[in-house]
Amino acid sequence: MPKKLLSSLILLPLFFAVISAGTLQQAYQNAQPGMGYDRLIILDPDSVYTGGLAISGEKVGIKGFGALIDLAGDSIFVSANSQIDLDGCVIINGSAGLAATGMVSGLITQCTFYNNGIGIHFRSTEGIIEVKNSIIANSSRYGFACEESSYRVLHYIDSYQNMLGDYVAWCPG
Repeated sequence: MPKKLLSSLILLPLFFAVISAGTLQQAYQNAQPGMGYDRLIILDPDSVYTGGLAISGEKVGIKGFGALIDLAGDSIFVSANSQIDLDGCVIINGSAGLAATGMVSGLITQCTFYNNGIGIHFRSTEGIIEVKNSIIANSSRYGFACEESSYRVLHYIDSYQNMLGDYVAWCPG
């Protein structure tokens, strides 16, 4: 009996962290700190989250478990001194699925970016973005786009049918 009680007490915060909000912004606002993040957003895989999100000066983790995020023309935009970790999300219909600028770091694992203007747009010269085991497809512009001086690590990405290119690095200006 004590083992069941102990395991229930350990898992209890995870059950309260599950957000069934209709918008990604509501899920963000309701999120609590956890696992080293200022905000840990745990999405319900049976829900569709709509709209974009702006993150500035925070360490945010989004655990999707396959949840669908329909940006409806918006983006997940990260700026300033921030960190974004996305895991297991399906991100669709954004101007950019993920857009980062400034001193931003990110870890993207097991995500799908589909039908966005740009799948991932990383414009950071001080941070690092690492993308693993993800799909970037059917973007109207680029799959993965970043500045030449941005530091990126890409592992096992399936990027295809992105109209202007699957991977592009350019010198801004």
